[in-house]
Amino acid sequence: MAELLAPAGSLENVLTAIDAGADAVYFGGKGFNARKFAHNLDDAEIGQAVRTAHLFGVKVYVTVNILMADTELAELSAYLQLLDSLAVDGIIVQDLAVAALARKVAPDLPLHGSTQMTVADLDGVRFLEANGFTQAVLSRELSAQEIRSICSQSSIPIEVFMHGASCMAYSGQCLMSSFLGGRSGNRGACAQPCRQPYTLLCDGEPVMKHEAYVLSLKDLKSLDYIDDLLDAGVTSFKIEGRMKGDTYVRTVVSAYRKVIDAHYQSPQQRKAAHREAAALLEGAFNRSYQADFLGNSVSRRTLTERNPSGRQTADDVAGGLTRKLSIYGHVDTDDQGDLRLTLWDENGHTASAAADFRPEPARQRPATADYVQGQLSRLGDTPFALASVTFWDETHMIPASVLNGLRRQAVQALTDSILADYPRPAAGKVPQRQVPESQPGDGEAMQLVVRCDSVDGVAAAGHGADVIIFGGESYHHHPFGTKDWQAAVQAAHEQGAALWAGTPRIVREENRLAVQNELERAIAAGVDGIYAGAMAIFAMIADLNITVPVRADWSLNIFNSQAARAYASLGCTAITASVEATLRQLKEMVRQSGCPIEAVVQGRAEMMVTESCVISSFAGKGQKKGCPGVCNRGAYALRDRRDETFPVVTDQYCRNHILNSRDLDMAPYYKDLCRAGIAAIRIEGRGRTPQWIGQQVSRYRCLCDGTETMLLGREDQTVTRGHFFHGIL
Repeated sequence: MAELLAPAGSLENVLTAIDAGADAVYFGGKGFNARKFAHNLDDAEIGQAVRTAHLFGVKVYVTVNILMADTELAELSAYLQLLDSLAVDGIIVQDLAVAALARKVAPDLPLHGSTQMTVADLDGVRFLEANGFTQAVLSRELSAQEIRSICSQSSIPIEVFMHGASCMAYSGQCLMSSFLGGRSGNRGACAQPCRQPYTLLCDGEPVMKHEAYVLSLKDLKSLDYIDDLLDAGVTSFKIEGRMKGDTYVRTVVSAYRKVIDAHYQSPQQRKAAHREAAALLEGAFNRSYQADFLGNSVSRRTLTERNPSGRQTADDVAGGLTRKLSIYGHVDTDDQGDLRLTLWDENGHTASAAADFRPEPARQRPATADYVQGQLSRLGDTPFALASVTFWDETHMIPASVLNGLRRQAVQALTDSILADYPRPAAGKVPQRQVPESQPGDGEAMQLVVRCDSVDGVAAAGHGADVIIFGGESYHHHPFGTKDWQAAVQAAHEQGAALWAGTPRIVREENRLAVQNELERAIAAGVDGIYAGAMAIFAMIADLNITVPVRADWSLNIFNSQAARAYASLGCTAITASVEATLRQLKEMVRQSGCPIEAVVQGRAEMMVTESCVISSFAGKGQKKGCPGVCNRGAYALRDRRDETFPVVTDQYCRNHILNSRDLDMAPYYKDLCRAGIAAIRIEGRGRTPQWIGQQVSRYRCLCDGTETMLLGREDQTVTRGHFFHGIL
């Protein structure tokens, strides 16, 4: 049977979720998790949560789902060992460094791939399995049909979000909070700029009468799809809400418990359960509801537009654990004549305890069965309730203190028996891989890399670039055909530059074949290598027997040296670091990883990549399906209340890419980049004119060749230095 997975931001939430019928609970500790501002559980509370949950047969998953800095890895190692010793059923992971460290210091700890890993297709799931993960959490943007396709072919359990707040951007691929205020969603500190109002512009003019919450999604409610997803083979149904209270947890868990249980009953019972669940969910906190991604019907109605704050109409309900586990007892004497208590539960667990006391015949007040049951029923805050007890002889005198001591011993022994018998899931297996140890040599020439999405851009970049990246997600809404690839390779090679194939940040199940076909076109055209932008690309490369070199792209969120080493062990010849890493972190990454490190230093950073299309919603027909391509009719942007303007472009898969309002520009700090040991610097030139690309290439080429030195003057307020000098929370 599929599991119902509940959120918890506190120990009280954990107990409430268990009480409401959750099969599993997930929460974070005081550090290393993606809800930095939730109460979260301290180490002692985690231990208590695990013990209580396991007594009720409920699994516990702990979120360790942020990007880690190198300076945190020693503390993380101790934390993972603690979680393993507490027998948690799995950790939810974003950073491959966490997975690698867990396999080293806590090899019995099961690994779950977080939705922050942006896994949206079967190949991404296969990548996780090959790297020791035992469960995959899919991106929220998938349709029910895509989920069914993945489940039917996956060898590991599939987990999907079914209720709660949703990020506008693909999880793990949002930098908006990070770049606007230094609070990173990849570090659990998102400031939610998606819940702020914006105005959509076309060619600089508003296309809306009033600003609106155009990046704020309504909450997900998947009641109408639960039966289909159960039939599809989804293993774990996840509720979002670690920042919510006990009322939300109890209400939402109770609602979905009804529907999941009714799936295995008659049609009439299903219908009644859905009706009752829907009534419950209307009262729970929500920002209005949608299930448009599951139905592949994303539109303007998917957005809150006017009310992102949410509401709760249900009365507050009690939190905590009210239900008990029924146990049974028998009192007699052992072979030595000492008083003995035997307890057992309904699952066959048995435990006994004997007192250092031999009952003697009573002279006045013998212990009756009612008296014994009354003493043994005092189970206090234990999770047990004594259903009945039998008593071998009512003619003996037994002091209450003896019975109380026996009760405590026997309850502890029964608790230990249940926990010892708990079937903790097995960890995944991963083959040993060699990590290249070669350190980039001092004095090697800095490599200049340029990314383009037009053949004219490639030609312009060829006047100075060492490597040109072409393909992947375009900013002009058009795919890359065979002739484009052939022309791009020719243009680069004629000028002595290498042409590498870029790949998408998002590989969605419905686009998987298209991405594979593009890889094949690129290889046939003679590209010199591949930049892997998503985990799925590694599985595709293996399937297609591609032998050209592979580099890891920045969208893989490589934030520390151990993540770099993990990708190097997969065969990557170089690593493009996360754009959230500071210069100091990059220097440490170079020193510890033994990998050539590339950094993006020029161009507009991508703030978000979204499946919901703000252009079709507010400048088109209001829905994505059947859109007449309104994105091709002008230059679109979002304007915030500070009058900052963020360009919005659409790729060939009809996804929006929201770009930073200012260009990243690290040219004045070129010498600092060299001192950090960075092997390659990149200009992001997609969506830019050949003239702009040519100017930037010329500028950085002179710096790389040492024919020009930039003197720092007054700081340029029209550009940004990104996170090179300012870290993230």
